[in-house]
Amino acid sequence: MFRLWFLAICLCWASGSARAQAPLNIGSYASAPFQSEGPNGPTGLDIEMVRAIAARAGHGLVFTRAPYTELMREVATGRRDLISGVAWTSARAAAGRMSVAYRQDVNVLIQRRGGLRPQASDATGLLAYLRVTDFRLGVIEGYSYGDPRLDAWLADPARGARVRRSRDDATNLRLLLAGEIDGFLAERLTAATMIAASGDPHSVEENGHLRLFIPLHLMFSREVPEATVAAFDAAIAALANDGTLDRIAARFRAPVLLGLTLNSRWFFVLEVIGTLAAALSGYLAARAGRYSLFGALVLALAAAVGGGILRDLLVARHPLGVMQSPVYLLLVLGMVMLAYLLGRLASALPRLAPFARRQAWREQAFDLADAVGLGAFTVVGVAVAVATASPIWLWGPLLGAITGAGGGIIRDIIRGGGDVPNLKTGFYGEVAVIWGIILSAWLEWRSAVIEREEMLLAVGIVVSGAVITRMALLRMRAPGLP
Repeated sequence: MFRLWFLAICLCWASGSARAQAPLNIGSYASAPFQSEGPNGPTGLDIEMVRAIAARAGHGLVFTRAPYTELMREVATGRRDLISGVAWTSARAAAGRMSVAYRQDVNVLIQRRGGLRPQASDATGLLAYLRVTDFRLGVIEGYSYGDPRLDAWLADPARGARVRRSRDDATNLRLLLAGEIDGFLAERLTAATMIAASGDPHSVEENGHLRLFIPLHLMFSREVPEATVAAFDAAIAALANDGTLDRIAARFRAPVLLGLTLNSRWFFVLEVIGTLAAALSGYLAARAGRYSLFGALVLALAAAVGGGILRDLLVARHPLGVMQSPVYLLLVLGMVMLAYLLGRLASALPRLAPFARRQAWREQAFDLADAVGLGAFTVVGVAVAVATASPIWLWGPLLGAITGAGGGIIRDIIRGGGDVPNLKTGFYGEVAVIWGIILSAWLEWRSAVIEREEMLLAVGIVVSGAVITRMALLRMRAPGLP
């Protein structure tokens, strides 16, 4: 009899242990770069944070994809164990078990360019504006925007067509582009990523005033033991204290924001200027060496795309950046032809011939063009390092220097037959290294909390700083400098 009781106790203990260690069923939803489907399953800033938290708490996770509102209902009814990215409300706290906050969302208002522009800066101001205007706002059904009064107003059925409830941000963006709403609320990084990937990214913009800061929690089903929630709370505190959550945030935020910056219209203009400047420097070098037109094209291509090709080969990046679009090769070709024709025209006109033969202006134009290309391409190199290599403090300056100075060095190797002043005495690649270090160090420091405006400012400072540094050193003509 004793043996039977002992066996029963062991079986009960084993059964309880198995339940305690069983993987928790968690829902994921589309909200890149926080939650998305990768080649190896769900990934994203939010997903990786929750994985780290669960691992520290001693639990496995099984992810299932579904719309946000459906996942919320399943957790509330006990059919799913938990969901991440949930704003705290009293109703949710009553329906489930809420963890401590593990990160914060920043929601903004996305609207059409030239449309109505609410001047509100927070939830109170937005609510006051919505009450006295006919502004049509898009929201996600069942989502909380961090303010009980705003949530209650948005959930009121009496709002009718003035509040459009959708399943996700992508639907709200389509409604905005179709003119069915005047704006919608969305997480800032998610909205920027989605807009950049849309077919009409320049028709909409972020309202520069409104910011809704929303702490996010894990919401557990009531079927999950309180001890499990307590273990997750302890894990969140531990990972926040040792910097793990910040490192995960940095790993996702920096590449996304830097990519958005480099894909923006203003940086494309800067990159075009850099490409044209590098091509012009190659043409001017060819002219000084009395190269043929084909030789000038070779030097221009080496200066404009040589560093980028060398960088992509080093990090095994495919396809090569220069092969992703023909625009850069066409820019080089166009610049060489234009410079050649203008040079021929200037030489043919008696009044312009002495100026065209003057060496000083060609040297100054060469130096300025080379400096602009150096600065712009240094930033591109650091951006590639952020997206493809680690650690950023090592690869950022290295790829920045290869991209920024590599083309100019290849150009000088071709025209110098092995005698390359920029490698022997010139403070050339060093400029790219210095500003690559500055940008990489700043990214390491700020990447967990960086915002888009900061990234734009940082890129502008690095490009300007590299150009000014190079030109100042050339102007000084210090010993050992070209």
